[in-house]
Amino acid sequence: MKIIALFFALLSTGAVVMAHGDNDHVRGTVTQISAQEITIQTTGKATKTLTLNDRTTVEKNRQKATLADLKVGDRVVIDVPKNTNEARVIQFGAAAKPAASAGAHAHAGQEKK
Repeated sequence: MKIIALFFALLSTGAVVMAHGDNDHVRGTVTQISAQEITIQTTGKATKTLTLNDRTTVEKNRQKATLADLKVGDRVVIDVPKNTNEARVIQFGAAAKPAASAGAHAHAGQEKK
């Protein structure tokens, strides 16, 4: 049974990879943005500047957004066609919520007496 589940997991992962086969994915945090360029610090701590044009689309939480919705400090995943520096699709989401304090979790599972 585990082999069948693993097979389907690998199959679905392969479909996602093939769907974006012509694009590289650049992940990181926005450090600068203008009408012509976006600069991000990648998860590998490198700086990457990509060009923006009329083909660039922006999505926030998988919904259509505008460049004005994007701010310095936002975490992004950008689809970049192979062998280019063109930002084709910029995806970002809502800011991460702060984690609850450790004390709140310590009592969460205990019953009142």
